[in-house]
Amino acid sequence: MTPTPHSPARAHFVEARARAEWELSDQQRRAVRTVASQARDRGEFSSLLSMLGLEDPTPRAVGFSQRLAVYVDQVATALGVPPEAIGCEVSDTATAYVGLERRWTARPDRDLMLVWDEHLGWYLAVETTPAEPPVIVAYLHGAVVAPPDVVARFVRDTTAGRHVNRLRPVLPPTERTTLADQMATVA
Repeated sequence: MTPTPHSPARAHFVEARARAEWELSDQQRRAVRTVASQARDRGEFSSLLSMLGLEDPTPRAVGFSQRLAVYVDQVATALGVPPEAIGCEVSDTATAYVGLERRWTARPDRDLMLVWDEHLGWYLAVETTPAEPPVIVAYLHGAVVAPPDVVARFVRDTTAGRHVNRLRPVLPPTERTTLADQMATVA
């Protein structure tokens, strides 16, 4: 007996097929996000996607959080920081964290961290507990999205005592799509 267009068997088949297509699409989106967070540059990103049989989305199609993850990973790579010491989050404010195995002479008992904020750009700070006020060592002046090698040089210079700017003007907000495009350009 062949299912008719309105039979329960046909409805079950249509529902199962739709669920399977959604699951495949979801797995592909997750794979693209994973590759975006692990790739060192645009070329590697495209190559890895090709190996997986996935299409290379345009820079705008790659979401801001994925672009931020790739950018932060490249900054960490420029600093020699392993992936397990980095993190980023996109909520009301996009931020990123890079844990450093370096100390500041004024607080030799604490590690330093490199932080990125979509409004402030990169800054170096002392690791503190949540109950303590933040201790900012220096801000990287210039573009909010600086090339990874510029950020690495800022960290090296600051920890060597050659660069200490504790004041940073608050820049006007930048659209996240513009930030993502800048990240794609420098990383």
